[in-house]
Amino acid sequence: MRQAVITTVFGSQIDQLDHTFLSFAQNQFLELHAFIVGDRLPVKQYPEIKYHLCEPDGRLLHPFRDCQHRRFLAPDLLDVEYALIVDGTDVLCVQPLPEIPELLRGASVGACVEYHGGSRVMCGMACANYMNDGVTFWHVPSSRKMREAIFERGLSMYRASYDDQESFNEIVNTHYDQLTILPCQYNYRGFLNVRRRGWATITNLDGVKIYHCRTCIDAAKKLLPVARMPILKPLPEDKTPPSPLLRKWRQYRHKLKRYE
Repeated sequence: MRQAVITTVFGSQIDQLDHTFLSFAQNQFLELHAFIVGDRLPVKQYPEIKYHLCEPDGRLLHPFRDCQHRRFLAPDLLDVEYALIVDGTDVLCVQPLPEIPELLRGASVGACVEYHGGSRVMCGMACANYMNDGVTFWHVPSSRKMREAIFERGLSMYRASYDDQESFNEIVNTHYDQLTILPCQYNYRGFLNVRRRGWATITNLDGVKIYHCRTCIDAAKKLLPVARMPILKPLPEDKTPPSPLLRKWRQYRHKLKRYE
């Protein structure tokens, strides 16, 4: 049973595959495959990575859009049964992963909910589990029609240069009986010791399997290795029942609390 991790890159990204993609080599069961959209392979190549040169597909109108939609067809070009598809230069494997069949649990596709994942509307459909498609797990044979449909939606209409995530969610959320929603630790999106409005600020990566935040990749590398599982801090103990005034104050403070 062959399993692979796949990425597609273009432009200057082709010479940056060691920045994050090479981190997946710690998983001995995964083959690393990089699909290069352009006219040359990287100047410096790594023996852990197998490189595939692909001509740009002008029908997708933008090189980023070309990479992001076409990557869902890449597993069919390899003789693999399971595939993990990741963004090229901002997805870091923090610690060894379980094998893909263990994560999918019989489903065709697995992914994590986007950090701002609720209340999305897609083609008139409300979606409380809008997925991030920068890290997706696939059973290749059973997911082929789904992945082809994602690509076809990209060909059908240009919405934006980054509309691959909409195409992905529209297909996956109309085939949710084939979906496994994974814990956020398999596509962790917080900002590491950086304040960014509307996003969680985190101080460690304990328990994280895959970290996905372009701004903080270098800081994340400095924390390695991390604890295998999150470490839960104990709550302070109320020695006596809090007064009504203290309870009101705690409720107010809890409501306004910023999670760090």
